[in-house]
Amino acid sequence: MGNKQLTHVVGTFLIQAEGAFLNGAGTEPYGQGDITMPKTFKTLREGGGQTQIPYVSSQAWKRWLRDTFQEENPSEPKLQILTTDVNKQNNTNKVGAEVDPVNFAEADIFGFMKAEKGQGKTKEAVTDEDNDIDQEPVKDNSKGKEKVRPSIRTSPFQSSILVSLRKTGWEGIDNGYVHPKGLSQEVEAKHPDANPTPLPYNTKFYNTQLQGIFGLSYSRLGVFRCEGDRIEIDQSLITKYLNEKKIELHPDFPGRKIYRTINNPRKDRATKILMSLAVMRGGAKQAQFGTPVHPQILIIAGISSGNLIFNNIFEDSPNGPKIKIETLDEILKDYSTRLSSNIYIGIRTGYLEVENEKKLREWAPGKKYGKRMIVKDSVSEEYDNEVKICTPIEAANEISEELPA
Repeated sequence: MGNKQLTHVVGTFLIQAEGAFLNGAGTEPYGQGDITMPKTFKTLREGGGQTQIPYVSSQAWKRWLRDTFQEENPSEPKLQILTTDVNKQNNTNKVGAEVDPVNFAEADIFGFMKAEKGQGKTKEAVTDEDNDIDQEPVKDNSKGKEKVRPSIRTSPFQSSILVSLRKTGWEGIDNGYVHPKGLSQEVEAKHPDANPTPLPYNTKFYNTQLQGIFGLSYSRLGVFRCEGDRIEIDQSLITKYLNEKKIELHPDFPGRKIYRTINNPRKDRATKILMSLAVMRGGAKQAQFGTPVHPQILIIAGISSGNLIFNNIFEDSPNGPKIKIETLDEILKDYSTRLSSNIYIGIRTGYLEVENEKKLREWAPGKKYGKRMIVKDSVSEEYDNEVKICTPIEAANEISEELPA
């Protein structure tokens, strides 16, 4: 079968968002006051017509993941969003974070964008001989100038929005009231006849399961491209880390300005982010709705391509969510030549519809899809990729064990 290198980790998960409000979209008029609305979008309902269903933006749930990563790994340097430029009133008009993916795992995993003043415009060509380790200048040949390039690293961690499984019947409205005990001194002075009536606060929440898919480009962790119209490490850091023997030109890309971290920490960083996903916490209005956002189902595997293969795996039912076992089987057969690890199905017992969980546990044992080559002590052996049923946290832990160093 050949040595199918694990270059990506891909997966899908379900969050139990029953009686939940996780990502707000503002307020709308409602009754005698306003109602706080979740984010929704239109989709087709069964039988025709359109309906609104809730979702959580990718930006929002990745913020939960990053916060969980920081909390779970306090020894990791913490990224801060900082003001990088101000307007004439000295107010922020540009923000950015640390753009050091060598020292900051978050920058390596989630990427960054640092806008440079005058980017895209030209500047005088670099002539300092000390810069001979820099990437080749991007020049405007007609003027002999090089262009100012932004520091940009596209995120190795890809993610979808979290989408409701339930298309209808997900809405709920929580009507709350604040009952004032009297008038403030200021109001009493201006309006002594005012009546301290109850003030409503209303929230539309959802009762559903939220599904998401994700992928981690494992082979990009600790590898940084600095050529073309963008760079992934600032020149000052390239010089510093080359001198400190922290990075080197990547030997697999001769003649190109692609660097890699010496003693690449990619396995450690990938393990930490996957384990953080398994115990993820966060979301809006936690004091009011207290929704657990750690996955109740986590399906995950290593693969030798960037295909996010585990999409459209779940369906709703009156008695709980279901895994489409035939669809999952079909996907694993189609991608068997690319699978580079076992396939882990982490489920919380009793969460799935009862018959579906029973069928899944009967189907999984003995299921094998393709082979992978593993080298141990200079000996190469072929292993079958097996389907393993476990818990969500065990799934994250087991796939982390299979990551190549």
